[in-house]
Amino acid sequence: MNRILKLILYYFAYQLGFSVLAWVISVFFMPMDAVEMTSYTMVVSTLAMTWHLIHFGYVSITQDRYKTVSMVTWAVSVIFVYAATFVLNVVIEQMGIPNTMEDTFIAMANNVFGLLSIALLAPVLEELLFRGAIEGELLRQGYKPWIAILLSSLIFGVVHLNPAQIPFAFLIGMMFGWLYYRTGSLLPGIVGHILNNSVAAYNMIQYGNTTIEEQLSSTNAMWQWTILAIVVFVVATVWLNRDMVDKETDSIYNRGEK
Repeated sequence: MNRILKLILYYFAYQLGFSVLAWVISVFFMPMDAVEMTSYTMVVSTLAMTWHLIHFGYVSITQDRYKTVSMVTWAVSVIFVYAATFVLNVVIEQMGIPNTMEDTFIAMANNVFGLLSIALLAPVLEELLFRGAIEGELLRQGYKPWIAILLSSLIFGVVHLNPAQIPFAFLIGMMFGWLYYRTGSLLPGIVGHILNNSVAAYNMIQYGNTTIEEQLSSTNAMWQWTILAIVVFVVATVWLNRDMVDKETDSIYNRGEK
């Protein structure tokens, strides 16, 4: 558990360090507004933390990560993630939880570096860190799978710090964690996470802070799509549940990250 706490500290330390650096550059060398500083900070800190995970052996990027998942599993995994995120977004919106970062994310989505961070870099890092390094570490330490998935997802939710994101990140983290455990690969989660964030970024650019109900122009349409997404999610879950990897030989358990 100490290694996991150390990773979380590194995660925030990189963000804080590069935030200070961005402020110094803005004040003394190249004036930037808050959105530009945040966007640059997120890009650089995300790249730095990704390098840290790989360089120090917390996760490995090896060919077996690409071989363990068939194209059909990839496709079903993406459908699984998209259906789940649609339902969760509807539920979170209906709960009325305040989104304290909404304006910041909309502004970042309209900045090229912010968009790069939201849609690509953050999803890759978060899957490597919270699923590959943290969930994988808990599994190798002998935690039961559901506990490893639960704990890594709880950490994933809490580190977002934004009230509207915490329950969403926790629940979607459970799904990404389960997907990693069932398929034995980070790739479906990475692709699904990129898809989720890219769609979110597109919606922020296209619709601003409008709700799903407003985007669909009908309450009935929203609930009809939600019911369809629930059905698709259940079918995809049942299919993925059959695609069980060999846990005795799978590298999730046996890989020697530091």
